[in-house]
Amino acid sequence: MIENFNNSAALDELLLGALCGQTNDQLIGNQEKRGQEQLVNSDRLPTEIRGDRADFEALGFVLGLPDPEDPLFAPAALPDGWSREASDHDMWSYVVDELGRRRVAIFYKAAFYDRNADMRLVTLDQCFRDHVYEGRPLITDDTWATPQALAVEARTAIARVEKDLAFWTAYDKPTYADAAVEYAAKYTADRDRYAAVLAHLEAEEARA
Repeated sequence: MIENFNNSAALDELLLGALCGQTNDQLIGNQEKRGQEQLVNSDRLPTEIRGDRADFEALGFVLGLPDPEDPLFAPAALPDGWSREASDHDMWSYVVDELGRRRVAIFYKAAFYDRNADMRLVTLDQCFRDHVYEGRPLITDDTWATPQALAVEARTAIARVEKDLAFWTAYDKPTYADAAVEYAAKYTADRDRYAAVLAHLEAEEARA
């Protein structure tokens, strides 16, 4: 069960916690953590979808009707082999596929004063960035994250970062001069990271 903390019993629990010396951040944080744990261990998904419901159903999701007692969520069956996964941020959870790749990002803020939830499909761009910045494995397949499709994302990222790099490299005004040097170094490092991943993808594509 996913608790709805926007009720008198939950508010009484907050008051008791405050009387015991817990801070507001601790009290709200506990609600958000419990909310994440309950969501990940439930058979529910948010009813608010950022995108097209049909795209979820095409992947094999079976999405039920909103729960009358808690319309924020609905019963949902995942595609075969997929599962829910918590993250290190209490407001974010994921649905991962049979290869362990994040395919759906779920936002759930369980706090009583602003309880809301939604979900969206993870894009290839986000898959690429999770690999670059979080070190998540870049696992390719023949249908979604193909080497060719991910190579397109890498080239797009390189083109985007090269625009920023060109701007800060050419920046010649005294104002923000130190920042310009820092940004130029950052974007150079980003470009090199993207280029390394692209080289790997192109090699994988050549072997296919």
